[in-house]
Amino acid sequence: MQHNATLVVDDSATSRLLFRANLPENFPYIVHEADSLESAMERGIAIRPEVVVLDYNMPGQSGVEIARAMTKAGINARFVLFTANTQKFVLDEAAEAGFVAVIEKPVTREKINDMLEKVSQCN
Repeated sequence: MQHNATLVVDDSATSRLLFRANLPENFPYIVHEADSLESAMERGIAIRPEVVVLDYNMPGQSGVEIARAMTKAGINARFVLFTANTQKFVLDEAAEAGFVAVIEKPVTREKINDMLEKVSQCN
């Protein structure tokens, strides 16, 4: 596991850019990006991130399904859902899969700080 690494997985370059743009100055992680299941798996295996932030609405598989695939591949990260879709079934599916936090889109610095607090409580 690469300490202080986070992987942001979103098929939207704009969403990934907005995530980075809203990072607090003291953000404790080096941010890596992926835009698909394939690139998420490749990056995840290479960097072994501490935190993986996953968009729910990904092409082919949901962010929750990608998290399950990553876990099965031995990537033991803390997963955070990054989504505009906060319907109960989505939140329940993420909770059941062990996600530790949710960042609702559109992202803000405050939402990222809330996520960091939840992630840090999982140590």
